[in-house]
Amino acid sequence: MRNENIMKLTLAGMFAAMAFVCFSYLRIEIPMGGGLTGKIYIGHTFIILSALLLGAKYGALSGAIGLTLADILAGYTTSAPPTFLAKFILGWAVAFVAHKIYHLTTETSSNKINRIVLTAAIVGCVLNVLTEPFIRFGFKYFILGIPYQIAYLSALNCAVSMAISGVFSVILVVLLYKALEHSVLKNWKFKI
Repeated sequence: MRNENIMKLTLAGMFAAMAFVCFSYLRIEIPMGGGLTGKIYIGHTFIILSALLLGAKYGALSGAIGLTLADILAGYTTSAPPTFLAKFILGWAVAFVAHKIYHLTTETSSNKINRIVLTAAIVGCVLNVLTEPFIRFGFKYFILGIPYQIAYLSALNCAVSMAISGVFSVILVVLLYKALEHSVLKNWKFKI
C-alpha cells in the first residue's frame, strides 16, 4: 500500500509538471479583442490522464497545482486562484465520471474502456468550459474589483480558449490512454 501511494504521488507530480510545461512553453496565444489574448494549450490532457489513472484526489490536485504554478511563474498571478479551483473541478469531474459512474478500473472490454475515457474527458472539458469563465468573472469582478465589462470580456475569452483547448485535449487523451492501455497499463492499475 505504501509503495502504491508513493507511485501515485510520483505520477501526480509528473502529470502536474507536464501540464505546467504545456502551458508555459507549448501554448499558442491568439488575440481575442479588448487587449486580451486567448491561450490555447494541451495542459488539460495531463489533468484528465491523471484523473483517469490516479482518481479524484491525485488527479484533481495534480492539475490544479500544475496549472496554478504555471500561471504564477508565467506572470498571470491574478489568474492563479481561479485556475486552481477550475482545474481541481475538471480533474474531480473526470475522475467522478470515470470511476464512480462507469467504474473504469474494473472494466475489461477495450471498446467500453475507450467509451468511458472519451465520455469522462468530454464531460470534464464541457464542465470546465462552463465553470471556469464564471469562476474567473466572479474572482475578477467581486474580489479584484476589475470593471464589469473587462471581467465579462475576460470570461468570454476564457470560454473560447477553454473550448478550443478542450477539443485538442480530448483527442490527445483518447490517443494517449489507448497507447498506455496497450503498453504500461496492461499489467498495472491502481486501486481507486
